[in-house]
Amino acid sequence: MPFFRYKAFDSAGKEVSGIKEAVSPSVVKRMLEEEGLVIFHIEEVSSSEKKKVFSFKLGTGVSSEEIALILYEIGLLLSRGVHITQIFEILSKQTENPKLQNALLSIKSYLQEGDSVAQALAKTKIFPDFLVEMAKAGEEAGALDRIFLSASEYISQQNQFRSKIVNSLIYPTIVIAVGFVAVVIIMNLVVPTITKIYSQFGRELPLSTQIVVFLSQISGYLMKGLPAVLIVLFLVRKKLFPPEVLDRFKLKIPFFSKVYLYSAYSNWSNTLSLLLKGGITLDKALEIANKTISNSVLRKEFNHLIEQVKEGKPLSIEVKSRKLLPENAVQLISIGEETGQLDDMLKLVSEIYKKQTERLINIFLSYLEPVTLIVLSVLIGFFVFATLLPIFSLNVR
Repeated sequence: MPFFRYKAFDSAGKEVSGIKEAVSPSVVKRMLEEEGLVIFHIEEVSSSEKKKVFSFKLGTGVSSEEIALILYEIGLLLSRGVHITQIFEILSKQTENPKLQNALLSIKSYLQEGDSVAQALAKTKIFPDFLVEMAKAGEEAGALDRIFLSASEYISQQNQFRSKIVNSLIYPTIVIAVGFVAVVIIMNLVVPTITKIYSQFGRELPLSTQIVVFLSQISGYLMKGLPAVLIVLFLVRKKLFPPEVLDRFKLKIPFFSKVYLYSAYSNWSNTLSLLLKGGITLDKALEIANKTISNSVLRKEFNHLIEQVKEGKPLSIEVKSRKLLPENAVQLISIGEETGQLDDMLKLVSEIYKKQTERLINIFLSYLEPVTLIVLSVLIGFFVFATLLPIFSLNVR
């Protein structure tokens, strides 16, 4: 069915706008009149706009930073007593992202049609699952403002953690990239040129130069065949490297497996803590929190907890019996269950493993930077020496 953008006046004489799905403009008009609105403009959404409205089904086109900011503003406005539909209208006018603007207008329309906040959020497909579930609980408890503010803080913390890791990797990545480009240029442009010049004199190349020439020839073949190899690997990647096999491999890589696990523990416990604080039952909270675990093997193990918790078994005992978390985390969860502060203890677990992840990454980077510089310096120095040595030999003779 087509979509129609409308503008109208409500019973208080205030201008309202939104988007509705209907078979014709007359149907939209009738629907709006039943809501007590006086329509003064209605038009069908164009094909290009319609793509914008639905593009977030495939890829939201909305950054997590924008989501965090919007959630904070919603929570702030709710705490100031602004009506929920008016909030989405206000925010839709101030956002510059057209996809987010369409989503906010759609939420407003869904709310005017009688949907709950959670239902409206779910229909847009741009807000995370945990927020939808928390919104349900928040509506029942009358604490929507706190729910949105808590969700905003959670997403902001995740963004900061991610940005910190990415920023710390920028320098070594640039160094490695520049070094790689330098080696490729030397191997594929400089070495062949120097070799042709030297071969004209009919003299045997020094051993170091022969090694570089040999590596240059291999590099040339690799560069020519690399695109075809990459295309083939891309097409058969799922057969050669099934996701489950790759996920198992990630859990067995020395050092990096620990970083991977600690990061997963931190995200999982932080999400679970947020959901429990929002009033979600433990089994439902586990179902949502487990989705934050990207590793399919690890997620499968954690999913076993859901049924056990539904049967009334303590979370700490099940986590310990399956060895899903380290002993110190299990003890904190057990204390949380005994004192009725499980959400606070899970938050503490999250902070502990967040710090552990940062510590391991800092250790890795402290070794990576000097090792990278030394290796690249030696390689490039050797290539330059081996390339120029024949020229020096000719000058001497």
